[in-house]
Amino acid sequence: MLRAKRDSSSFKKIRVGVIGATSYVAKAAVIPAIHSSSKAELVAMASRSDKRKLPYSHGIELYDSYEELMQADGIDAVYIPIPNALHAETAKFAMANGKHVLCEKPLATSAQEIRELASFANVNQKILMEAYMTHYHPRNQELMGVVSARNAVKVRHVHAGFTGTLERADDFRWRPEMGGGSLRDVGVYLISPILEAAGQLPESVYGQAVYAASGVDESFTGLLNFSDGMTATIFSSFVSGEGQYLRYTLEKGRISLVNAFTPTLEDNIFEVSNLNGRLQKFKTKPANSYLEMVDHFCDLVNNHVPPLRPLSSTLLVQTIIDNLLLSAQNRQIVYLGQSSQLDPTNSA
Repeated sequence: MLRAKRDSSSFKKIRVGVIGATSYVAKAAVIPAIHSSSKAELVAMASRSDKRKLPYSHGIELYDSYEELMQADGIDAVYIPIPNALHAETAKFAMANGKHVLCEKPLATSAQEIRELASFANVNQKILMEAYMTHYHPRNQELMGVVSARNAVKVRHVHAGFTGTLERADDFRWRPEMGGGSLRDVGVYLISPILEAAGQLPESVYGQAVYAASGVDESFTGLLNFSDGMTATIFSSFVSGEGQYLRYTLEKGRISLVNAFTPTLEDNIFEVSNLNGRLQKFKTKPANSYLEMVDHFCDLVNNHVPPLRPLSSTLLVQTIIDNLLLSAQNRQIVYLGQSSQLDPTNSA
């Protein structure tokens, strides 16, 4: 990820505009985080639906057109929470008009689109960041330090699942042309911690999907195999009870997380059990993961920090998702070739 060229000693509030501002995640989580951040200023919102549903609209510039907001002066960055298939073209439009971009996950619907976006961000000297908020929670940062392949703990298997019931028949996530499907929707939560623990791409992946009438995967099961013998399984679903879990089987113990992907202020503890059942407790500061994400994005725009999650990580996750979907479609194992070590400091 290329960072904006600013004096590292400077500080300015990043003026943020939000398009698709009536989306659930925008209203419930990201707009409140922008509003409460000391590093951001919510200055504009655009919605094609009823503007009376917009939060924090007093004193905010309101637009009917997404394009008009992205072309407006006085806005440094744009947050994009619209349907998945529109992310790439919208992010390019925003960056072409001088805006930095915080884009809801998935950043794009294919690895090739992400490569093109990364190149476009580089050419235009703009920050482009995927809004995968879990990564920025202190508990997650501490956990990744414990299970990372760069440390002494040996992970033998990871089991990750994120399920729920998507009842609205008109939700874009049921539509293949809008980048729908359960794996595309929540795959980043499942695959990111696995790659962090492995420190390398899998040698092979195998996917099995249950398809909805529309053609998207309503449920998806995946298996990832790594060259050092580590394995991982994932499960996503739009037709199961609410649940999210992340379990690590270690060479000499285990870790299991509560609220694995949407931690609350109270979810600041995890425990590592050894072979004798003894527990080592890790405790971090309570935090709002959306606020942590927004603050980090603003720090990137101000060139105060290196990226905690560069675009290279986003690209690797999408590469796995692409190959899992291909495997399920063809009903066969996909071999990714010789596994390569992952360097988290590299950027796309």
